[in-house]
Amino acid sequence: MIAISLQKLWGRVHTLYKRYRYINKFTLKKLITYSKRCIVVLLLLFNSCVNDDSFFPEETDGKITSTVTLVTFLNHVKAKGDIVVERDLCFSFVYPIVLGYNTDSTIRVNSFLGLVNVIASQRNNFNIEGIQFPIEVVLRESTTAITIENEDAFYDVLKECQLNTFRDDFNTLFRQCYMFEYPITLLDDQKVETILENEESFDPFIIDQRDNYQPDFKFPIRVLVAPDFEAVSLSTYYEFYDIINNCVGCPNIRFDIEQLSNTRYQIIPNFEIREGYEVSFKINGEVIADVVIDGNPFIREFTSPETYEICIKVVTPDCPQGKKVCKEIVVATVCPDLRFEFEREPETFSYNFVADFAGINETTYSWIVDDQIIEDNDGGANGDNILAFQFTPGIHNVCISTETPLCPNGTEFCQEIIICPEPFFIAEQQGNTNTYDFSGDFLGMNDIIYEWTVNGEVIESDGGAGGDNRFTFQFDASTSNEVCLVTEVAGCITLVKFCMNIDIQ
Repeated sequence: MIAISLQKLWGRVHTLYKRYRYINKFTLKKLITYSKRCIVVLLLLFNSCVNDDSFFPEETDGKITSTVTLVTFLNHVKAKGDIVVERDLCFSFVYPIVLGYNTDSTIRVNSFLGLVNVIASQRNNFNIEGIQFPIEVVLRESTTAITIENEDAFYDVLKECQLNTFRDDFNTLFRQCYMFEYPITLLDDQKVETILENEESFDPFIIDQRDNYQPDFKFPIRVLVAPDFEAVSLSTYYEFYDIINNCVGCPNIRFDIEQLSNTRYQIIPNFEIREGYEVSFKINGEVIADVVIDGNPFIREFTSPETYEICIKVVTPDCPQGKKVCKEIVVATVCPDLRFEFEREPETFSYNFVADFAGINETTYSWIVDDQIIEDNDGGANGDNILAFQFTPGIHNVCISTETPLCPNGTEFCQEIIICPEPFFIAEQQGNTNTYDFSGDFLGMNDIIYEWTVNGEVIESDGGAGGDNRFTFQFDASTSNEVCLVTEVAGCITLVKFCMNIDIQ
């Protein structure tokens, strides 16, 4: 009531000034003096309406410090409505406290009731913007007073109470509910004035400040207020909070992501979509036109291993610039765990290989022997997953290999197969002579080179594609001889060797 009377009085003074602006200086001085006396009377009336012993002191012993944290807390109390209980707040002041108005007047508040009345009496042209430090506060469920010496310490109390700071509220609604008419002037965290000429300079300025920095405006500033972004002049943080409190802003966009498989994900919108909302879905900045977000879950396939930025953007009449919420989907490189078993056909160097691994019906792969593709595109829905292969003596490397969208660099599974021949020959004497014919007879003799030795001496090389696998030798009379077929084969631990004793009478 008193604040309204103040407004009416200033209105009358302003009207009289416009109506009689031609009057002489003496008359104008008398009018201003009269107005000031009326204001003092109204302030005294206001003091009596506070309903406690709070009062407007003529002078204060200490300096009033402008503090946006105080304005934030008073706005928090105001938001609780007409009935607010001190014990429900995170902290309470140790009274008295001295508050400062934007009119340079001060008031000493001696109780919580007085504080509530001060909060309720605020108006755009008459509101609290500062406090006289130090102050003491008592946190809820505590009996110990905490001394607060400055704005930074006051800010820490708000964060301890998990209350939004002005910067929290500002960041949430900036560009949704309001923008600036540039240029604007802010003080940085060292209290140095900085003129920002355009919107592009604002974000870097804020980022360069310390974490507990609160946007420190040099008032007045002009703000463009949504939805029509009409220009409004602001002189205090109280007026700024009027815009914040009245802002509908952008909807609270929420969505969840559920992984269904390595590549398939379900997007689950979790917010109300009202009539007039324009909702779009983006992947890595590109609008996906075939997705219509109507509140129902939908499935997307991501076939390449990378990090995808998934965004839902909403434009509403109260959020004309739109709001975008994004999450990441990290599709990892996932290669199939390839496996096969094998067995040898009896009395042969032929092996049968059978592939068996998880996802084999969805994976095509190649059979590779010694770096040569033997069979391509096995596996999948029509594959038999079997390879039969005839080996030669030696070391062989058998692999199955695949590349898939989620395994672009490929993967393989290999087994080493070592084929060691088992040499054997037949000896036949030529009549009653000392001459014998030896015939090699073993698997793989046409694939290796071997030697015939007598008593450790190499007599002849044989085997391979051009060998006849026959050896004839005349022994000396009355001798005992060892005839061997011997070779080295890669991978075989010892010499491949077969020997026979020939005794000559």
